Amino acid sequence: MTALLDIKDYRLDIGTFDGPVHVLKGINLSVNRGDTLGIVGESGSGKTVLVRSVLGIGPRNSKVVEGSISFDGQDITNLPEKDWTKIRGIRISMIFQDPMTYLNPLFTIGRQISDVIAAHEKAAGAGVSSKAARRARTEELLDQVGLPNPSMLFSQYPHQLSGGMRQRILIAMALAGKPDILIADEPTTALDVTVQAQVLDLINSLVEKLNLTVIMISHDIGAIATVAKRCAVMYKGEIVEQGLTQDILNRPQHEYTQRLLAAVPDIDVEPERVAAQAADAKPAKRGNLLEAIDLKKVYRSQSGTDFTAVNSISLAVKTGEIFGVVGESGSGKSTLARMLMRLIEPTSGDIIFDGQNISGLSGEPLRQMRRHMQFVFQNPHSALNGRHTIGDAIGEPLRIQTNMSRRDIEARAEALLDIVQLPKMFKYRYPHELSGGQKQRVCIARAIALNPRLLILDEPTSALDISVQAQVLDFLQELRSELNLTYVFISHNLAVIRQICDHTIVMKRGEIVEQGDTEQIFLSPREEYTKALIESGRKTSQAANLQA
Repeated sequence: MTALLDIKDYRLDIGTFDGPVHVLKGINLSVNRGDTLGIVGESGSGKTVLVRSVLGIGPRNSKVVEGSISFDGQDITNLPEKDWTKIRGIRISMIFQDPMTYLNPLFTIGRQISDVIAAHEKAAGAGVSSKAARRARTEELLDQVGLPNPSMLFSQYPHQLSGGMRQRILIAMALAGKPDILIADEPTTALDVTVQAQVLDLINSLVEKLNLTVIMISHDIGAIATVAKRCAVMYKGEIVEQGLTQDILNRPQHEYTQRLLAAVPDIDVEPERVAAQAADAKPAKRGNLLEAIDLKKVYRSQSGTDFTAVNSISLAVKTGEIFGVVGESGSGKSTLARMLMRLIEPTSGDIIFDGQNISGLSGEPLRQMRRHMQFVFQNPHSALNGRHTIGDAIGEPLRIQTNMSRRDIEARAEALLDIVQLPKMFKYRYPHELSGGQKQRVCIARAIALNPRLLILDEPTSALDISVQAQVLDFLQELRSELNLTYVFISHNLAVIRQICDHTIVMKRGEIVEQGDTEQIFLSPREEYTKALIESGRKTSQAANLQA
């Protein structure tokens, strides 16, 4: 059988001021029609650069040194741009990692998908169909990806949809050209466990219904195990191991693959920290660093309809504890976190930090208070200014809040890069030159620059591969011990919540439905909603650990 996609001895360099960087080092990979291939590896391993090369959208400063990429018998290694229009998006489509980066907030969902359909029709040399025909096709695609009420969605904007719905919109766009190969780049990264399971089920069903060939990139081994029959493991620009997914998970041959699998958190394993804390009576005597009293946030739409994002929540975070917040997309987790930081104003309620009511603070007092409270955002792409170097980004809070000299700020930025395990030379790079996981580590470095007392972390490990996730979690726990830091830790990854958090609240539709000691919640959840969340997390965990 002739491979649909055949990559042979492919070597690619990216030019930098310091000379060429060898990003891909002799890649050999074949994908047959109907295959489902997973590509797994840590941030910076070359996964995304490889699949972008397949689409002819690699970095502008890249150069093919050796080798070739063939698609359906045609060499596309150095294909002219005019010829790509008949392949890209039509025969090979891609679902990108961050929906909000690739959806235009100014246009409706229907307009954006219709425009994609028209562009494909034009590229294929056919006449562009009527507006009514494109609308019918758009609604058919929305229905195909399992979205309710396609006719209503047609007129809605991206900000009106949840993360899971936006991801399905990207899948619908990718299917508009009826592709032979669908490339999914981290399609479940920022999704909670239940929505993640739905998206993975959707991809599996599309493979069967449309006879799609799928290449899926993910740092989530559980997601790869759920979708892909075959798997390739990448490390430092090379494929170090490939074969049947179950064989690789059962009998990993390469040392890196073994380390990767060992780093996968298991939702059913009791973390060691629980036993260590049980023998220590001090945490119970700690005072509260942060409190929320009857916190509420109500949004009013243009039609005058009220939407309650957070409904009368009260909580207390003890000094030195890791306070977990878990729940589905749209449960109000991020809204609550932003209110605690005073990034958005609560409709009512009070926020107490270190005994002081900060609800009414403004101006200089609020700025000084924020020196002690820092935020790590979920999306590192939008959290970093693309025009600033990494060194400038990390040094920004030091320039604003301190009188440190330029030289001292630069030295501190280098030290922070070292802490989050990035090369010091990264201070000269720009965000677009880093992978998603590397950018998230930069955001963590910036957040700890001022030695704050409280860190609010909104999905801080969602963009990180498994091995780096484990390193960051270990680092966060070490930092807590050294500096007596306190964390509010938001995550949809229940295995991570169990591993790191002392106390956890479970949110649903803006309210706390369950709260208490983390281990107690996982061992004996009271609410059906909590049980369903844990069960969804268990399925992904079991897929990665071959217990299913």
